[in-house]
Amino acid sequence: MSDTLTTPFRWVDSTSWEPGFFGLPNRIPWPPDVDPAVANSDPFEVEHLLRAIGTMGAELTDPWSSFARAAEHLDDLADAIEDADAPEAAELLARFEEIHPDTAFGLFHRGTVARMEGREDDAIGLFRAAAEKTPNISAIWNNLGVMHAMRGQRDEALAAFQKALALSPNDRTALEGLAQLRAVVKLLRDPNDESTAAFVDRPTFAKMVAQQLQQVADDPDKLLAQGEHLLQQGFAPELGLQALQRAHQLRPTDRRTVFGLTAAYRLAGQPDQARATIEPYTRQVPQDPEGFFHLAQICNAAGDTAAEAQALDALLTLDPNAQAPLGIRFGLTQNDHDPLKEQELAKFGEERGSWMALILASNIARKRGDKPFAVKWAERAHEIAPDSEDVLLHYTAALGEARAFEKLVSIIKPQIDSGKFTRRVDWNYAQVLQGMGLTNDALSVLRKAMAGDVPAEFKASCALMIDAWTGLVAGSGVPLEVHASGFLQRPVVLVTDDGDGGYVLKAGARLPSESTFPWKATGSEVQVPLQQGQSGGGAEPRILGAFVVRGVQPTAKTIDCHLVGLPDGMLHFRASQAGRRLQVGWAPVGLQQR
Repeated sequence: MSDTLTTPFRWVDSTSWEPGFFGLPNRIPWPPDVDPAVANSDPFEVEHLLRAIGTMGAELTDPWSSFARAAEHLDDLADAIEDADAPEAAELLARFEEIHPDTAFGLFHRGTVARMEGREDDAIGLFRAAAEKTPNISAIWNNLGVMHAMRGQRDEALAAFQKALALSPNDRTALEGLAQLRAVVKLLRDPNDESTAAFVDRPTFAKMVAQQLQQVADDPDKLLAQGEHLLQQGFAPELGLQALQRAHQLRPTDRRTVFGLTAAYRLAGQPDQARATIEPYTRQVPQDPEGFFHLAQICNAAGDTAAEAQALDALLTLDPNAQAPLGIRFGLTQNDHDPLKEQELAKFGEERGSWMALILASNIARKRGDKPFAVKWAERAHEIAPDSEDVLLHYTAALGEARAFEKLVSIIKPQIDSGKFTRRVDWNYAQVLQGMGLTNDALSVLRKAMAGDVPAEFKASCALMIDAWTGLVAGSGVPLEVHASGFLQRPVVLVTDDGDGGYVLKAGARLPSESTFPWKATGSEVQVPLQQGQSGGGAEPRILGAFVVRGVQPTAKTIDCHLVGLPDGMLHFRASQAGRRLQVGWAPVGLQQR
């Protein structure tokens, strides 16, 4: 009989990072019925190692014995991490490290738990410590890269992803991370199939683009399209500029080419070249207001305020309703409430017949809380341009704030009923009515607006708003902790009488995210309390409040709940019982039942 069948285990030298990760030497016991080459996989199946350790008999000493005992917690630890159960994961990890301490595995997973709990500084420190102990593991560097990228620390993220890539040249996480940081270019052979992605460094990409531009060097349309695309991507802007320069040589008076090259020079910080490109166009085509807008932008970049004002005046002579130029010409800020600017805009609007100037004047009055003048200027704009949807929207809002119900009915409603305008006018009108306390009228407007052949997205928005106004959906009173990159930093957890309940939204979920869950019905009114974070973790949970459910029938033992976490951190909640939708609301901290 062969030694392979009689020997309970064999010693093999593993080149995998797995033993070092667990604080083990690279000469490891291995089952005789498993190819030793498998021990060089990154990673390999730890079960093979554990099976061999179990046959060591008298040779079973530390670190093999301690690792085998600690490994009993590995499956449960993996489940806890997958479920984003930070306290359970931390407890299991503590048991593992008590038996088998001082490993990169422990540091790495403590970093993972810290990240679950939103302790980013701790997570980064632990990942770094794991990388120092075992620097040959790409997964550790990738986690560091992701953490730094989420925090906007580009240089640190680049360094981490590059180290991961040096260890594993085809590591998809590192390549995607570098692509997000624009250090490499991601190319899709099939735009709808991520598996066709190829990644190239920027110098290689530039060479590829240069060859493509050479092939279309005499085609101004393709040069223009390529140049604009390159500038938009930002990977090879200098080649994008060259493509536009060549297109301009071939077609020097073409409007789109002139504007594209002007913008490219401005983005490249070359205002003199930009001005030399756009000024001839404004002389050749003096009836085009957009040419003067580009000229005004360039003059502003060059610090020539007199020429900027002259260009804006020429533009506004051609188009007195150009909103952005009006804002620049009159020096408006986002929350401007200066009555002098209001008067200047109103005067300009009357003299030039500019409904936009009057709308801007009305907006200043609204910011200042001067409702009579807000209505006056909006009314005057409506007289000048009764068929303008923008004017109608603003006029409706101004009348609503002034609570001028009679004018809303006599002026706005007939125009809405005429069918000349888009559904956003109906939406705006309904919002104004609801803000005035006329909820039934607002509901009628929305129900009518969503009838017939309307976009599905608009219909869904109307349905959600109707549910909110009728108490069938409620929003939370406080926002969740959401990372700037759009991830939920800590889980949203139900609160029960005896402590934490189940998760309803997991940590790390990209918002929007939703869940459904049952809740025990104990009376006609039920509260569903929530917190963010878990008790017993590294950070104290944050009590959010409770959703209130009314009209519960005592015959059923549970109600069905539906929760949605939105990108702005707000929660939307619905509830039903045996298919019947229930009234819901929100109780802030201090008012919820405990």
